[in-house]
Amino acid sequence: MRDGRWVRTIVAGIVIGNLIVLAKFFMVPRMQFFPAHTGLTRQLTETPGPQDMPNQLGKTYAVANRIQELTPIEATVFVPPGDRLDGSFRSAVTQVLYPRKIIFGENENFKGELKKGFKNEAAYFVYSPEWQPDFCEEPSRVELTNFGFGMCRLAR
Repeated sequence: MRDGRWVRTIVAGIVIGNLIVLAKFFMVPRMQFFPAHTGLTRQLTETPGPQDMPNQLGKTYAVANRIQELTPIEATVFVPPGDRLDGSFRSAVTQVLYPRKIIFGENENFKGELKKGFKNEAAYFVYSPEWQPDFCEEPSRVELTNFGFGMCRLAR
């Protein structure tokens, strides 16, 4: 009889210990994150995220959300190269900017599409600090973020 109580006590201790670990490392960060960010819709994608699962694409979403604000739905948007192998940059931009036509800098026919874009009324070029920062001329340049991304309408 004593052996049975000892086993139950050990099992109960393990179960309670696991519940404490789950609460501390998984529930508490989310319980702190959600109330602090209630009422946010689009801005939620730009937040740093909870401690245990940080948002690695916050800056990408900030750029894409700003492009979405400034461009019409039927626009063609030329954006910096996305990592084809990783896909994260591409998927975030595509998710936010759909149904706009998005052309990434590493696409095979980028230069041909860019020439067509100059004929399009609603074509925009997005530059980054590392990619074509001098493409847009000063009067038509719009800064998208405070970390170096900008955009301009393609001139005819």
